[in-house]
Amino acid sequence: MHFSDSTRPTEKHKVLIYSKRTKKRYRIKLQEIGAIAALKEVASSPDEVAAKFASEALTVIGEEVPYKLTQQVPCWTIADVQYWVKKIGFEPYAEAFAKHMVDGDLLLLLTEKELEQDLQMTSALLRKRFIRELESLKIAADYASVDESQLDQFLMSLSPELSVYTYQMLGMGLNRSLLPSLTDEMMKTVCGIHNPIHRLKLRQALQDSKHIDDIEVAILSKQIDVFISYRRSTGNQLASLIKVLLQLRGYKVFIDVDKLYAGKFDSSLLKNIQAAKHFILVLTPNSLDRLLNDHNCEDWIHKELRCAFDHHKNVIPIFDQHFDFPADTDLPADIRHITRYNGVRWVHDYQEACMDKVERFIKGELNRTPSIGQQQQVSVTSSTSSGTPQQRKTSTRWSTVKTTQKCSVSRQTQNEAPNNHHCM
Repeated sequence: MHFSDSTRPTEKHKVLIYSKRTKKRYRIKLQEIGAIAALKEVASSPDEVAAKFASEALTVIGEEVPYKLTQQVPCWTIADVQYWVKKIGFEPYAEAFAKHMVDGDLLLLLTEKELEQDLQMTSALLRKRFIRELESLKIAADYASVDESQLDQFLMSLSPELSVYTYQMLGMGLNRSLLPSLTDEMMKTVCGIHNPIHRLKLRQALQDSKHIDDIEVAILSKQIDVFISYRRSTGNQLASLIKVLLQLRGYKVFIDVDKLYAGKFDSSLLKNIQAAKHFILVLTPNSLDRLLNDHNCEDWIHKELRCAFDHHKNVIPIFDQHFDFPADTDLPADIRHITRYNGVRWVHDYQEACMDKVERFIKGELNRTPSIGQQQQVSVTSSTSSGTPQQRKTSTRWSTVKTTQKCSVSRQTQNEAPNNHHCM
């Protein structure tokens, strides 16, 4: 095609034409493999992160982004409920839900009798299907806006199926502290737990006279072997890698990036530390900077590490190759002794050997801290050293644990050349 000077496309127009053609080409390919329908399904799901990326993908290829439902079901509007009813395959009943002005609050409290009599769902099989979808929604829902005592989190820790009763309990004024006082009759009439097996599970968890928080920690302890603490800004990738490698070796690992729910961060984190047997501290460059003079324990790594020490956890530091401890005197006194812990210097080229060393620390085959005799040896060595003043200072500050294991790292060897710590 030939253009006159007046009609010749500008560079901007060329880009727009190319962009439209590219979007159309991608859209056709994605339609052929059924990916667009899947993207729309994810984009409308309650999962915030997945929905965000799916929506962006749909926008890029020029597809309409579907209606988005929040995970906070109690806050749903009548229109939200209508959309959800259609989405799960009950479109013929959507108008009935709108007619009776069913919002998120009423949806969560809906009974089978109301489905039959008020919403005219006469088929018993259809009602069973709807109740099944509703129970799945109740388990996935976020009740943070109405659940100050985090009752739902506790019920989830007992069994996800008990989370179905959360909203009914909250509506009756129940909270976690009142759970041990519930009788079997109250569970049935007040909480709506008509399934006798569900009542039995809750009774068995509460029959011990321990405090409700102790019960939760006891339950969590069966689900967590290792807690991983790290600085998000510099240690996210290494922490995630260590989590995967531990899971491949059969350990149950907790890491906050994928286990905590919205609004439940603060109180949950410390309970998971109490429940875990082992505490891995991933030390990456500048990861302890916020701890300097943090005497009020406001930093989260400070809180996590102090909790691990207070509850006598097996603390295992893993050192990035470029990590250096700050001066001991700059660290808060309650966690300062972490500088005397032995650990593993992480070398990516030898990660399997490094993981072997981590596992030996977990199994107790290696000492976490230097023995008294070894510490005394440090003093003698440092007093007779002929090195520079800086070298003598380093000698006294670091322990001299000797090991033939090439992945072990002690405070003495931390400042030495990295080649000495390759996990060969």
